[in-house]
Amino acid sequence: MSAQTTRRILKLLAPYRARVALAFALTAAACLLNLPAPLLIQGLVDRIASTGRLADLPWFTAGLLLVFAAQAGIGLAIAYVMGPVGLAVVHDLRHALYARLQRLGLSFYDRMTAGAIISRVMDDCAAVRLLITGQTLAILTDLGTTLAIAGLLLWRSPRLAMLTLAFVPVYAVIFQRFTRRIREGSTEVRRRLDVLFGHLKETLDAALVVKACAREEAEMAAFAVRLDEAHGARVGVGRLGAAFSNLSGAISGLGTAVVFAAGAFEALQGRITPGEDVSTTTLAGLLFGPVARLADLASVFEQAAASIERLGEVLDLQPDVAEPEHPVPIGQVSGGVEFDRVSFGYKRDEPVVWDIRLKIRPGMKVALVGPTGCGKTTLMNLLLRFYDPTWGEIRLDGVPLRALATADLRRQIGVVLQEPILFRDTVAENIRYGAPEADDARVQAAARAALVHDLVERLPQGYQTIIGEGGHKLSQGERQCLAIARALCTNPAIVVLDEATSALDTGSEVRIQAALRNLLHGRTAFIIAHRLSTIVDADLIVVMDGGLIVQAGTHDELLAEEDGLYRRLCERQFGLVAPMTPWRLDEAEEIPRRPLALDREAEPPAVPLRVAG
Repeated sequence: MSAQTTRRILKLLAPYRARVALAFALTAAACLLNLPAPLLIQGLVDRIASTGRLADLPWFTAGLLLVFAAQAGIGLAIAYVMGPVGLAVVHDLRHALYARLQRLGLSFYDRMTAGAIISRVMDDCAAVRLLITGQTLAILTDLGTTLAIAGLLLWRSPRLAMLTLAFVPVYAVIFQRFTRRIREGSTEVRRRLDVLFGHLKETLDAALVVKACAREEAEMAAFAVRLDEAHGARVGVGRLGAAFSNLSGAISGLGTAVVFAAGAFEALQGRITPGEDVSTTTLAGLLFGPVARLADLASVFEQAAASIERLGEVLDLQPDVAEPEHPVPIGQVSGGVEFDRVSFGYKRDEPVVWDIRLKIRPGMKVALVGPTGCGKTTLMNLLLRFYDPTWGEIRLDGVPLRALATADLRRQIGVVLQEPILFRDTVAENIRYGAPEADDARVQAAARAALVHDLVERLPQGYQTIIGEGGHKLSQGERQCLAIARALCTNPAIVVLDEATSALDTGSEVRIQAALRNLLHGRTAFIIAHRLSTIVDADLIVVMDGGLIVQAGTHDELLAEEDGLYRRLCERQFGLVAPMTPWRLDEAEEIPRRPLALDREAEPPAVPLRVAG
């Protein structure tokens, strides 16, 4: 186990140091209680050998029973003391892990699957509990017993003690070889479980699609493959542990036999008594026993250590977006937004948006259009400060976003997505999710503005109706109205609509458009849209392609540009003229090619566009 893993364990145990100290004291007592039994046995054997009588047998038996009872009592006390500690540590660990997950940026979720995250929160944390409640103290008990017995052997019979201890290096070599392989195997088991849990969550979330495509058998087969892979990895670790345990047991048996034979020879030579031979052999067995048990404990210990390292990988991560040390109070926001030569790439050598320059007045309706993958959503992710620009700056009412607390910033921005996300909770709690302080009157006012109040009133328990995970008990349009109500309840200064009506039928779209008008009234709005009919009345339409702004203006202005991308998009959707060949970025001479890498020191090329101000 690495020093870093040891430090993590100590940090987890720090809040419970009093209980841990008591457990250590009890463990030390348990180690010392292993010593009287061999001495009592020696006295009994020597007494019988010298007198030939069993008169003292009841006293020796009573002494042994007293020792064993004390050992059992201490074992029970250790379990009573450390049992709650293990549960508390797992509670703290899961809480800290979930808190860290909430603080990490979207880039973390881009890299790690939901299955891998669930595996860490549930499976890895459970492994840590097993380590703390049982394995750690068991290992310490066995180590303490080994040291105590070794000291007693050296004091009583140095020659036999040296013979006994000669087997310890053999254990050490085997221990080193097997624990490394067990650690590697345990890490592979966890990786396989990540894949398994990921597949499970994915297919459960997509149950409708799986059934609609009649893919049940195929998914069962795919799950079986991943399950077999995880099972095979666990079997491999189990075999390593079994081999380690049995090899250690064989060495223990061999060592005990050798010590007994050597002791018998010493007794025949008159150097020790028969009782000393028996007690020395018993002590050797007690020494080899803990050493052999370390093999079993080490297998579980290494698996738990692998889990701790995996948990540490998440707990050590820092958010991509750093909070300012002294955030600027946000106060009343009017909704003015400025993108000042903003460039960004999820990977440094793969820029997604480049040299974005926009100045939006409060209350403007700004539409973002362009081919899939052109950077529209990325731009809004930057506005919400899910990521920070690689170059340039975004300002809200003249204040850089980096100077604002992210919670304050995001409370000023309402987001409505194409696929509304609802939680398994009451209608009221879903609406007030972004404004937990909102009272029932505010919730109902938001629902009325979103044109969903009448629907809610018809539900069995009204606003207290549980709507089910993901809101699947409601239609797409009803879920979207609730999402709009949630945005209204926060009373944001800025609204972001990400394809909010693209998945709706005509009837639902009419209702949603009316609700959206209420949402957008008096607020700055950014509207991401593929259906251009929904944004023709926008104050400013920003056309993007390849991460660049290639056009900006009103609908009529952009439509008048015969060679512009916006006109070509309109021609395809509205059928204004015959379909034309796809517009390509390199056909526009005035638009520079996107650079291969982002460089903070480089000066981005100027892109001619209109700036709304």
